[in-house]
Amino acid sequence: MSSPEKKRKKKAAKKPTPNVYIPDDLLLTCIAPRVSRFCYPTLSLVSKSLRSLVASPEIYNTRSHIDRTESCLYVCLSLPPNPNPSWFALCPRPNRNLTKKNKQSSKILVPISSPHLTPVRASFVVLGSDIYEIGGLINGVPSTRVSIFDCRSHSWHQAPDLQVAREYPYATATDGKIYVSRGLDSCNSSYQVEVFDPKTKTWTYESREWSGWKSSMSEYYGSASRLCCSCVIGNVAYLYHEGEFKWSTCSNVQLADYGGKMAVLWDRHDRSSNFKGRTVWCAKIALEKRTSEEIWGMVEWCEPVLKVPGSVSLVDALAACV
Repeated sequence: MSSPEKKRKKKAAKKPTPNVYIPDDLLLTCIAPRVSRFCYPTLSLVSKSLRSLVASPEIYNTRSHIDRTESCLYVCLSLPPNPNPSWFALCPRPNRNLTKKNKQSSKILVPISSPHLTPVRASFVVLGSDIYEIGGLINGVPSTRVSIFDCRSHSWHQAPDLQVAREYPYATATDGKIYVSRGLDSCNSSYQVEVFDPKTKTWTYESREWSGWKSSMSEYYGSASRLCCSCVIGNVAYLYHEGEFKWSTCSNVQLADYGGKMAVLWDRHDRSSNFKGRTVWCAKIALEKRTSEEIWGMVEWCEPVLKVPGSVSLVDALAACV
């Protein structure tokens, strides 16, 4: 081969590959409907532009606009000796081993790495993609603090404080607002309700006393006279309802609305292995209403999702729409 031919081949081999620019709008329309939110951490390793894209609010706005949101389960656990609860997210297990000798579950609880101190006895409620953490004890003192966990960015930020410190509040979300009751020292004011409007970011009092809560509960039980009484004695819950006494052993179980299905979490000691701690299990149950008095459930999956070396208490479980 002559020298000029060698030079031509060498030049052809060194010819750089042209860079292809893909607009962000096109990437959004491709990724948002097709890629699960749980794949975003892996996708962010491909390039700086993709890392920026999957961390932006635009991709979540696009997902919401085209109705491609996912229900993501978050679990709050108390793990002694840590006095404060810790947060975990249910995620697909990476690099799952499917060998016959060592079968692994397909899902796992992953600790939330964002630094945050969750108060003891706080109450939790979900609005959209945000988990609100309300009141509780900080250093043994009732708190007015309200924190928000953004399930999109996995970051914490503060919301306006409660007007009154609440040691053991009860919070619920209705019509896009948060209602908080109980947790006050005075018996006369224990059913005052504080209402948070996320649009105006303000807390207000609602003139609801016990009669108001009683009437709202009657929507579920038919009438106030059908409301039941209960107490716990020796780890057994006793219940009186409609002329009958019932009892049930108290257990470490949490339930959550998991995208219209039921998530059930519980812990147990696995005697079939040499592991001396506790294992947290999770099941997802599809619900089917057969008649006005009959609902059937079908277990879609049931797997161990976390092993802890000591004891564990399930504080709460919530599913956010991301």
